[in-house]
Amino acid sequence: MRTLKMLALVLCALFVTLTAGCAISEETAEVVPPTAAVVPTTTAPVEPAEPTTEPAAELPLAVTYDLGDATVVQANFPEDSRFRNMPVRLNGVIAAPAGEGPYPVVVILHGTHPGCPVDEMGVDRWPCDPADEQANYSGFAYLVSELAARGYVALAPNINAENTFGFGEPVSGERLAQLLDLHLNALKDAATGGENAFGVALSGVADVGRLTLIGHSRGGEMANYLTRQYGLGTAEGAAEHGYGPVAGLLLVAPAHILQGSTGADVPLAVILSACDGDVIGQDGQVFYEAVRFQTDHTWATTVLLEGANHNGFNTILGGDMIAHTGRSGCQSPLAPEEQRQFLVDYAADFLTALFGAQDEATAAKARLGLDLAQPAPAELFGRAARINSLPASADQLRLFAPGDEIELTTHLRGGATVAEGATLFFCPPGYTVEAELAACRRPNFVNPANPVMAIISWSGLAEVRFEMPTGQGEMGSYTTLTLRAALDPLSELNPADTAQSFSVRLTDGHGATASVVVGPDEPALQYVSGEFTADETFTPGLLDAIVQPTTVRVPLASFAGIDLNDVAEVALVFDQTTSGTLFIADVAVDR
Repeated sequence: MRTLKMLALVLCALFVTLTAGCAISEETAEVVPPTAAVVPTTTAPVEPAEPTTEPAAELPLAVTYDLGDATVVQANFPEDSRFRNMPVRLNGVIAAPAGEGPYPVVVILHGTHPGCPVDEMGVDRWPCDPADEQANYSGFAYLVSELAARGYVALAPNINAENTFGFGEPVSGERLAQLLDLHLNALKDAATGGENAFGVALSGVADVGRLTLIGHSRGGEMANYLTRQYGLGTAEGAAEHGYGPVAGLLLVAPAHILQGSTGADVPLAVILSACDGDVIGQDGQVFYEAVRFQTDHTWATTVLLEGANHNGFNTILGGDMIAHTGRSGCQSPLAPEEQRQFLVDYAADFLTALFGAQDEATAAKARLGLDLAQPAPAELFGRAARINSLPASADQLRLFAPGDEIELTTHLRGGATVAEGATLFFCPPGYTVEAELAACRRPNFVNPANPVMAIISWSGLAEVRFEMPTGQGEMGSYTTLTLRAALDPLSELNPADTAQSFSVRLTDGHGATASVVVGPDEPALQYVSGEFTADETFTPGLLDAIVQPTTVRVPLASFAGIDLNDVAEVALVFDQTTSGTLFIADVAVDR
């Protein structure tokens, strides 16, 4: 059983690697390499239209468009190579609101699935007859239509050309950057009264200066990669490419193949599928983990959607390669229609958080589970889910990450970290089978992105204190103490099928104290179950489960009778249960 599972994992990883990429397509003119400058068109300022989370009474039709044929340049091949100039077809689906604009633009990047029929070597030979090409982009026509109904010009371009290995070995993002330039500059021309081959009215309707990227699978990784690597999230990048900057990224079951493809500094939301049978390790969590260690970052969040698989977000794809029948919540998975409705609802609120008026944006972020005044939710939009949330760095006072082993004795504010009656253990980032790191459980169950974290274990009354140096304890301008936690289901210190609980205690400079219990109803403290497989290599074996540290929130107003402007100590007190083991990260105060 274990051998079969490991073989499936290897084959899955190989499949994802060999079918890398995701891209966008566009119009018919000669293509310029991505380093060439494009001067943005200047027009008289127009009052932007307000999007809404409520759909129009009748959904705008998603129209198939074809801008013709073009050529993209693969600069890594010499001039005389047949792979130098790559033919592409610029088509996709688009929908636009019925009213006057201009409206923000949303580009949806599909994932990596063979566009052309594969040969005996498993390679999709490019190009192929359009009648034989799989229209992977069309699987997001529903989302295009739903977002247009809420006040966005939405398009899902055909990016099979980015993903194919059938026209020479690609340079990651090179084809896609050119395709994106072509599509969006054609859209900009149509929006400013120029040639329009999109099949919908666009003059004055599309505002390519307000842009968001949504990407599925490798499309999610490439959305992030282009925003960072090609500067699409910056004003300089917008000037170079003629559109943007990207206002935010929504990554849906994203893969993580490219090294260093993390850290785009725009608002970020990641949807992870708890029953993903393609990106089986929920690797997209790595994009969030990269943000948490940036010194200057905007807000970010992830949501682990229970019962969701990988392919269900795209209407034309079949089932996943692997079915996690032994994983809790995956025996009766969400129907594809339920997954897609979740994506529609989530995307609508994410976009409102970016482009809506302040009160609407605040309400939308609350529906996304980001309201610091509320406990971390156990569900979103009526579906079981677990979240991580990270405010902008300007709104966070970090106490304990931990980024390295030093924090087990000296935390981020420079004070002492003191464990009394408890043991602290440091887990570095990444997968490892080293015996000395066995407590980190990397080989034993899925911990998305295998983040850097600490393990706290106790048997009897115990506490971990973060002592605040003089002048570092001003917390009166913050609203919430937050941390991330998960229960280790393989630890003998955690009773089976039993949630954990502990207290948080604050002490001020005058010695006054106040405690708040973090109860067993917290989503982060639940016991995670799954099918257990004994294994002769890894002890105690393999648990088919996702154990992800998720957000816990404690309102600072709950700590009555202390001076929040002079906090001398923050302590995690393990006084609610007789024993336990928790993964802990990101102790902070937020606002």
